[in-house]
Amino acid sequence: MTGKAPDEGGVDTEDIGQAAAAIRRRKRVALTAAAITLVGFMAFPVITSFTTLLDGVVNGIGVGYLVGFAVMVLPVLGAVAFCLWANRVERGGGDR
Repeated sequence: MTGKAPDEGGVDTEDIGQAAAAIRRRKRVALTAAAITLVGFMAFPVITSFTTLLDGVVNGIGVGYLVGFAVMVLPVLGAVAFCLWANRVERGGGDR
């Protein structure tokens, strides 16, 4: 039998296990997103400086400018999505 006895004032071990699992998942998601963002930020100047990969033009706008915009905007959108997800989980709306 896990957890606390009804007459004890201790903490339910099942709740602790669920909280620890939620913390591990949140850390994993945050650190993965941070690593992807760091790689994107570090790779962009290298790709634009030393390759011709982003030299094209789309509708009069340079591909390098479009990718640079994405490198700046996507982490912000990811942070917003992470905050919405974390708030939903904390309110008890589920972990989807």
